Amino acid sequence: MEQILKKMKDMGMGGFMDKSRQELCMFDTTYLRDNEAEKELEERYIELDLTRHQRMLVNDYVACMETTRKRYADISYAAGVKDSIMMLIRLGALKEIRVSEDTEVNFLRLYNI
Repeated sequence: MEQILKKMKDMGMGGFMDKSRQELCMFDTTYLRDNEAEKELEERYIELDLTRHQRMLVNDYVACMETTRKRYADISYAAGVKDSIMMLIRLGALKEIRVSEDTEVNFLRLYNI
């Protein structure tokens, strides 16, 4: 399995992840609607009469939420790839693939997740 993971990384899995997600997002009506609502809410937020300290606090909070959600999305995508590989191994579609106990940790580390 380690060989498959390394080959996937060498093939540019990170870029593939981003491109694949972006393509799917462009056709997801819920995502598109929420994205538009987010833009509108950001404009309304900018117009609020907040002190510098309040605005910094809200900005930091939102930035933290965004990075947490992005990381969770990356981990979820990686988990889906790993689960797909494991399922193919168990179905016998990928033979001669060894799975070590460190696979999960190495998988995330391999993709800098």
